[in-house]
Amino acid sequence: MKTAYRMHFRLAALAMLLLSVPAYAEDRDFCADRPGFDTPPCTLAPGVVMVETGLAAIAHTSGGGAIDDTLTFGDTLIRVGVAQSAEIEVGLTSYIRDRQRDASGISTTRGVGDMVVAVRRGIAGPNGPVALHAYVTLPTGKAGIGAGDWGAGLIVPMQFDLGQKFQLALSPEIDAAVNASGRGRHVQYGSAISLSHPLSKALGLTGELAAFRNEEPTGHETVAQAAASLAWQVAKEWQLDFEGDAGLSKAAPDYQFKLGFAHRFR
Repeated sequence: MKTAYRMHFRLAALAMLLLSVPAYAEDRDFCADRPGFDTPPCTLAPGVVMVETGLAAIAHTSGGGAIDDTLTFGDTLIRVGVAQSAEIEVGLTSYIRDRQRDASGISTTRGVGDMVVAVRRGIAGPNGPVALHAYVTLPTGKAGIGAGDWGAGLIVPMQFDLGQKFQLALSPEIDAAVNASGRGRHVQYGSAISLSHPLSKALGLTGELAAFRNEEPTGHETVAQAAASLAWQVAKEWQLDFEGDAGLSKAAPDYQFKLGFAHRFR
């Protein structure tokens, strides 16, 4: 636990160092990963840093006589532009509280989550329409919170202009996901698809569907969800967002709500 906190602190210190280095960067559209399931194909300009933080999120799951409520605070992604069409990312979760209730009683687990390190490379250019996004998860989370072993995955983010200001996005993905036992990996695959449209110059609305097939050795399952989100660019370098998700399969949480922001440093 202390080791995980030290690692989070070192990453935060690295982020502050990066933010303190002045850099000239070209003026690109504001393009955050938040909110939603889809991963955008855009990359940051060289020398630009973006910090995206989930202020709070709640997920509720019930079934089989059990209820699971998970609260997440400080889910943070640090993105750094390193080339004209490439960026590196480090993701970490500061605090998770998982509360489970069933006939035997109530149990609560608290702690930090796992870490994610990723590289995104635009294939046709820095703003899409297609990119490659490879990532590795590191088991820094507390037992019962983190996966318990390393994992990896590859996403192919895509985004297309449909006209009339409508945008279609896809994020097909294949993962080496960690087994429920916390040891070893299995295949997981699926995709998210979204349709977005601006409600005003600063406010955008997105609707999404996502489905992932989990080939867990102890039992295969499909996690399917629907989501709606709002992204409000309150200033040139700031975005606030809200997302609501609904489970469409038994393996998915019944509902989730997320609130967060993104800030770009140039």
